Amino acid sequence: MKKIILGAACASLLTINANADFLGAEAGYALWTPALTGTIKNGSDLVDMEKDLGFGDKENNSFVWAYLDHPLPLIPNVKIQQTNYSDKSSNTLSKNLTFANQPLGVSEKTTSELTLNQTDIILYWRLLDNWVNFDVGIETKAIKGNIKIDSQTKHIDEDFSLVAPLAYAKVRFDLPFTGLSVEADIATVSYSGNSFTDTKAAIVYETSIGFGALAGYRNETIKLDDIDDNDADITISGMYAGVFFHF
Repeated sequence: MKKIILGAACASLLTINANADFLGAEAGYALWTPALTGTIKNGSDLVDMEKDLGFGDKENNSFVWAYLDHPLPLIPNVKIQQTNYSDKSSNTLSKNLTFANQPLGVSEKTTSELTLNQTDIILYWRLLDNWVNFDVGIETKAIKGNIKIDSQTKHIDEDFSLVAPLAYAKVRFDLPFTGLSVEADIATVSYSGNSFTDTKAAIVYETSIGFGALAGYRNETIKLDDIDDNDADITISGMYAGVFFHF
């Protein structure tokens, strides 16, 4: 009986070793240059971010991430991602608008700023761990946003925030003996008129000592339905490039 128990324990350890590192971690930083499109509303008038407020140009932003992998079955791995996003614009209104009970007149010059900072906490399980990696999990996204619109006579400053659960998946294909890989991930949810989708796809190069670089494209779509009196249907998308250390 002791030999059977010992054999089973050894087999379990060999299975774990064959499918996952004992412990792995990564930390990285990426410069993201997205453009903002879409609409917002606080009140009766729908405001076009590009045509009415002058958004749409690429702006430098960034995100950072860190994750911890382990070989323990059933217990999820953990990844944290922080995205600091802000965009500024200026324009001359071509029509009358009301936002947050403040009237803005035709031909008024406006300066606007949207801040949309996000913290993502991802709990995931690695289903494949060889030259193909496949992760699935649950993401909690906390959004803290602010929209400012200033004209010659008005100052509008509106905050909004929410926390949403998203389904998460990631796949990575390693090209053997090259240090190169391609990867893509998606987090998405839709409920009660709100929806969020955050996708990334990148080419990755990692050296033998763990330093690496990546370049890719990130697309976020955010739809809000009466969140702190604000409605929104916006897309933030653009290229990114970054560095990381995997150990």
